[in-house]
Parts: sequence; C-alpha cells; structure tokens
Amino acid sequence: MATPSEIEVLLVRCSRTEWDETSRLGGDCDLPACKAWGEELTAALRDHDLSAITGILTSPDEASVQTAHHIGKLTDKKVRPIDDLREIDLGLWEGQRMEQLVERFPGAFKQWKEDPTSVVAPEGESFADAETRLLNAFAKGLDKLNGKGRHVAVVLRPMAFHVLRNRLQGLDMLEGWDAAAVGPKLVPLRVKRDEIVPAKAV
Repeated sequence: MATPSEIEVLLVRCSRTEWDETSRLGGDCDLPACKAWGEELTAALRDHDLSAITGILTSPDEASVQTAHHIGKLTDKKVRPIDDLREIDLGLWEGQRMEQLVERFPGAFKQWKEDPTSVVAPEGESFADAETRLLNAFAKGLDKLNGKGRHVAVVLRPMAFHVLRNRLQGLDMLEGWDAAAVGPKLVPLRVKRDEIVPAKAV
C-alpha cells in the first residue's frame, strides 16, 4: 500500500536524561530517561489527542525508545526504532558540561550555541549532514509503515527534534534554536509526502 500523500506528524521531543539534568551535552550517546520522565511525558501528552496515531517512529537511544513505548501503550501501536533518526553526533563534546566547554573551547562553543550550523564539534557531525540523514530516515520510515502512516508520532532527541521540526515547517535552522532545550515537547504538523526531501549537504 502506498504512503499517503498528506501526513499528520506529531513530533515528540523525548524525555530528559541524567546528562540533560546536569547540563552535559548528550549527542548521540545512549542514555535512559531520568527518574521523573513518566510524569513529565504524561503532562506533555495531556493536551494532545493520540487516538488517530497509526504509527510510531523513534530514535534508537534508550530515552527516546522509552518515550515512544509510553505512547505505544496509549495507542496500541508498534514502535519502530530507526538508527538514522539518532541524535546529532557531537564528537568530543559529548558528555562535557556546558561550563567545561566554555573553558576548553570558548570561541567555538559560544559560536555553536548561537549558530550550530556554523560549527562542527571535533570529530562530530555537521547540522547539514544530520539534516540530510534525518530527512532520509523519516522518509524511509514512512515507507516501512506500508500505507499506515497517515498520522505518525516521531520521537527524537532535542537537536534532531529541532532540525526535523524546522525543516518540515520550512523555517530557518536558527529559528527557535536553544542549545539548552530538553524534556518532553510535542509539535503537531501536517506535511506533504513529496515535500519530505533531504537537504543538500554543504
């Protein structure tokens, strides 16, 4: 069965991790959600009708999968982890506290907090490459739903959430950017399937 031409997408920023709580940059490290994740997620879901959801795609990290399975239990829908929906790789910056990065990389980290598209963390991934990867993964994930992807929940870590949200809304990548933004957040969108095309990496 073909993928529907127009799709309702509920983008979900996953529950916080212990690193989020201690101002450490997580990147694509695999971490579980923090202790209060269930209550936070339940509160975030309260104003959203989940009954129409026909499929759930998620980043493969533990916190995202936990978040996705919570939604899966509420909707009785299968959760599909997709490796390429993972968080942006921050290389050598991963696991470092914000204040440590300010001390060790004062210029580069300050610039990254203001404009993450202009700086690539040492041994990390550029936002342009991540955008291409995420869009391709989202499109392939929709195809794997075999026509059942009319109203899809997509659970992502914070930076991946920001990138995909802005791309699907046609926003500049800096709009709404907040390097410290974490925790459950839901954004409903309506997108045309043929408009989900990867950006060209630069």
